[in-house]
Amino acid sequence: MNEAVQRFLFALGSTLLWSFVAILIVAVVFELMQRRYGLMREVFDENSTAAGILAGSIVLGVSYIVTQIIIN
Repeated sequence: MNEAVQRFLFALGSTLLWSFVAILIVAVVFELMQRRYGLMREVFDENSTAAGILAGSIVLGVSYIVTQIIIN
């Protein structure tokens, strides 16, 4: 097999693996926050904008941290 094709397939596999790991970590952190603080209840039942902003910032923050770990 051509060396360029091997490098491409390795990079593709690595990207898919780390994408799955990142999504899993974000889902676990969000689920932990949901169980501890009931974010979805706060957002939808009580129409709390602050809870929605908090949940979004947590997901973005964890995503950024995971991305920086993967890149470096």
